[in-house]
Amino acid sequence: MANVKVGKFIELEITGKPSDKEMGKQIEAMGKKLLSNPVIEDFIFEIEE
Repeated sequence: MANVKVGKFIELEITGKPSDKEMGKQIEAMGKKLLSNPVIEDFIFEIEE
């Protein structure tokens, strides 16, 4: 076996301008506080237009 991944996928639809830097900061804060357990999990996010 070469690779195994287990995880969850959460998709959020947020209104606003995708290029807004403040939105990125807010999404990162939500991920850290609400959507992940930083002791055992990492998270990434991407903003799509």
